[in-house]
Amino acid sequence: MNDSADTNLEKKSEMNQEGEDALIPEGSPPEEEKSPLELLRSEYDDLNDKYLRLAADFENFRKRSVRDTEQRIAQSIGQFARDMLEVADSLDRALEAEGGAHEGLAQIQKLLIQVMKRQGIESFESVGEKFDPTRHEAIAMIPSDVDEGTICDQVCKGYCLQDKVIRPAQVVVSQGTAPVEQK
Repeated sequence: MNDSADTNLEKKSEMNQEGEDALIPEGSPPEEEKSPLELLRSEYDDLNDKYLRLAADFENFRKRSVRDTEQRIAQSIGQFARDMLEVADSLDRALEAEGGAHEGLAQIQKLLIQVMKRQGIESFESVGEKFDPTRHEAIAMIPSDVDEGTICDQVCKGYCLQDKVIRPAQVVVSQGTAPVEQK
């Protein structure tokens, strides 16, 4: 019985071998084995490609980190500047109330302005300019002799940080000349 089982296995393996040979086209070249030099060159190319990608990823990470740090610094300075604007406004109001006669307040105001300039924070004047919604906040419109859309009065100063508006100026805008009523 073992002889017949062995014979059946041999026949099946011969049939499988013939079936596999039928799947490979006759005109195709046999698979060539790569030489050790070609294998090493292929491995070198793969590793070099990985290295270049890793180096590029690291450079991108470094640039992104620098940019993120600069943004955080700018945001911190901007927040501090907005907080300090309340102090500057209070000094302005105190000097106006005193009529500019208090020398100590004037010196403190000058010092605050110098410190803010060193940090890139500067106020901007708006009276006489055309209304710009990116730099101004209109709180009133009045009839006047100046052209329509021109700023007549500034209620609260506007401030910029490195040419970026951190607080728009609160202004009164002209409606143009008032129509004359006929009787």
